[in-house]
Amino acid sequence: MPMKKFIVKSVLAVCITFCCLFYLDMMYEQKVSTGMSEVNVFNFVPHNIQLANTGSSHGQCAFNWDALANERGYETFNFALTSQSFLYDYSLINMHKDDFADGSILFIPISYFSFNEEATDPADQEAISVRYYRILSPRYNPDYSLYKDLVTVRFPILSAGDEIFELFKPPIIFPSLSENKKNITYAAEAGMADAAAEAAAESPAETAADTTDGATDGAEAVSETLEGTADAAASTAAEPTVSDNTTTPADTNTAESATSETGTAESATPEEIYGAETVAEFEARGLARYQRHFENKDEYFEEEKKQYLIDLITLCKENNITPVLITTPFTVYYNQYVSADFLYEFYTVINDIALEYGVSYYDYSHDERFQTNLKYFGDADHLNPDGAVYFTGLLTEEVAELKAYLAVH
Repeated sequence: MPMKKFIVKSVLAVCITFCCLFYLDMMYEQKVSTGMSEVNVFNFVPHNIQLANTGSSHGQCAFNWDALANERGYETFNFALTSQSFLYDYSLINMHKDDFADGSILFIPISYFSFNEEATDPADQEAISVRYYRILSPRYNPDYSLYKDLVTVRFPILSAGDEIFELFKPPIIFPSLSENKKNITYAAEAGMADAAAEAAAESPAETAADTTDGATDGAEAVSETLEGTADAAASTAAEPTVSDNTTTPADTNTAESATSETGTAESATPEEIYGAETVAEFEARGLARYQRHFENKDEYFEEEKKQYLIDLITLCKENNITPVLITTPFTVYYNQYVSADFLYEFYTVINDIALEYGVSYYDYSHDERFQTNLKYFGDADHLNPDGAVYFTGLLTEEVAELKAYLAVH
């Protein structure tokens, strides 16, 4: 009898302890921003997905499927998250592969940092890893750890540290996903932007001239090289469509339409259209983003990252999903810092993969309809909601695979 009472008391104590933990966790998550608010959308992944995209924050901000979903009834989803790598793109699609309709289309954004790591700070990398415990089951999570699952996700209060005192403060209100998309900003980047603004104020003309000339020459060299490569590959690849331009040649009046869309006539500069202060802000943010994506990295094109992209393409084809590679629009204030040598290797890597695996690649990174059209950008390399609507609309007209799909579904 004493042993039975002991067992009952022990079980009761365990139950009370878990109930207290659950209650404290609920209170803790109401009062502390755990960085998990942006993943809540993954609780509503639809079935029979027809159009979707993966990607980092570039993909998260560039695709707006609302018109196709609400007005035409397509099932769509945006699988992109800030700093998401090809590995997690693959993991998410692998987990949800049965939720895709036959013949569906998946856009796979490729950014300048996609073949290495965007986040190099250990704290950033840990935060990125932890969020997938909320949206990937253990079998699909490539970084799964039971300990990390328990102390950071199931019972985050166990790893709260000094933040446990936040329990005594009023609850916070999490921003909506759309608000999160408007400005993708990092604490470290804010400091870099301030430093960049000071540097730009000291010698803006010299910096802009040097970097812009290099980027322009590089873009021209890359374009000429890829044209030759694409022509040579046309007879050997299984109908790949590799775009060495930022637009599809379907529009014979590209230059004219680009000028009208950007609103930047020859006599009007971005400073005159948007104001010197706005342009200076984009300049500073462009340098900060470049520093985040390019500095403190030993290798820009890691073989492991290339293989993750190949694995994702293969996964799509095995499940009757059409993969489409794409680079989203950037401003000139970000592109101007990217060297010609880097661009050459970047496009060579993508072109080789696209040709070998018979997939299309569309490059909008230097599209004249976007580069200086700041009304479409939240910062130097992320489209804002208006830009996402405009960009997604362009894709329905200019991406052959999407246009064909929409015509028959």
